[in-house]
Amino acid sequence: MTTEFWKKWKQPWSREQCRRRYVEGGDNIGIRQLSRDSGQPHRTLGMWSSQDSWVSQREQHCNKLATVTREKTIEKTSEKLSDELSEIASTNYKAHRLARDYAVSIIQVKAQHMQIIRQMPFEQQLEAIKSHNAHEMNFWSLILSRATEGIAAATGLPYHIDVNAAARRVEKEGLIISDPTSEYVDEPDK
Repeated sequence: MTTEFWKKWKQPWSREQCRRRYVEGGDNIGIRQLSRDSGQPHRTLGMWSSQDSWVSQREQHCNKLATVTREKTIEKTSEKLSDELSEIASTNYKAHRLARDYAVSIIQVKAQHMQIIRQMPFEQQLEAIKSHNAHEMNFWSLILSRATEGIAAATGLPYHIDVNAAARRVEKEGLIISDPTSEYVDEPDK
């Protein structure tokens, strides 16, 4: 708390006000300075400090503040990373979805063209089929396959479909999977 906050109190301060200033002040004020600020005698403050363990209270307060600050920092950082990862996953999903949709459209057009070819006389079918490029179809098929795999990876689909894959992922994180319907819980190997 700021120095101005403490100066608002009228002198002489109460025992609790002196304790709060000493413990929660945040600036490691000494008994002499506290005596000047509070209007209480130095000996009285020394006695109160000793009786109420102000020094250990200050240490506990500082440790608690440090812990709370660290936890909030971790929480904010974790939240920010989570948002960034979510954005990356979303962008990844959209890119793979776009590639997949495009490949599907091309393959559908090629399939429609093949249906038209099948209705032609045999001689024309042979000529029309020669114009089709098998390498191109393989190319679009690979794009479709990769895009589908990318979508599955971005959405975590393998873990929803394959229970064993989900179990392996959980165990890889160091967690234990137990069956709630089972009477016995296997202990991890030590």
